[in-house]
Amino acid sequence: MTPAPHTGIVRLHVRSFGGTPHRDGSPFVLLHGLGVSGVVWTAFARRQLGDRTVIAPDLRGHGESDSSPDDAYAISDYAADIAKLISDRFGGTPVALVGHSLGGLIAIEVARIWPKSVGHLVVLDPPLDQSHSREVVATVAQLRRLPSDDLEAYLGGFHGVAAGASLGRLFRAAAAGTYASYLAIPPGATRAWDAAPHIMAPTLLVQADVSTDGALRDEVAAEFVRRLPNGRLLRIPGAAHAVHASHPNEVGHAVRELVDSAGFTGASAPSASA
Repeated sequence: MTPAPHTGIVRLHVRSFGGTPHRDGSPFVLLHGLGVSGVVWTAFARRQLGDRTVIAPDLRGHGESDSSPDDAYAISDYAADIAKLISDRFGGTPVALVGHSLGGLIAIEVARIWPKSVGHLVVLDPPLDQSHSREVVATVAQLRRLPSDDLEAYLGGFHGVAAGASLGRLFRAAAAGTYASYLAIPPGATRAWDAAPHIMAPTLLVQADVSTDGALRDEVAAEFVRRLPNGRLLRIPGAAHAVHASHPNEVGHAVRELVDSAGFTGASAPSASA
């Protein structure tokens, strides 16, 4: 466990992958979504970023990290933890910050408030669409409290039996306050929209497919990228909300291209093939 205290209390468990800091380009920091942990990044980090320095923390209240003693799970609380971790681990070296879903909202907050910490920003299917239903999150929050295997069966209907069992264990381990705080965020994540015009880092928004279980309609994704000073959009047809798991090669290629390109223009990338 790597201590990364916020207010001297919360410690974050951090998984490390890849190369040697400060020798292989920008280090990567990967932020997971609600209810899971940094372990969900293992395959992606090893197969897509194996030659880079990569860390994947468990957010407060998730996985093996400490829960918040005062039940503080606002985006600003998570972001302060991550900014402190980046500072402690990498000093003044800007990182490539990658966030999925809730992790995307946190990454946007870090890039807005601590711009010198973030050299490149990647957000994977963040919940920016006001019309997107929260029914799945509310159902998971309810079922995880039951001793039966109803949660695993529910998740298995989306992801298959084995994945449902694995996700069920992670969702049950997360602190209850993490779900309540997420559901209290105004629909459409207005804080992230307000931040967008102020994010100077080259930014890639990866959009999953709403016909699967993606969180963003085309017009919403395009409008968010339009507000970014240096943004690019990648739509991946057929991609699930966990786009780094369903289409790791496409996401890995786009992320590396963003970080390695000296000539990032901000133009929208074409849709990847399914």
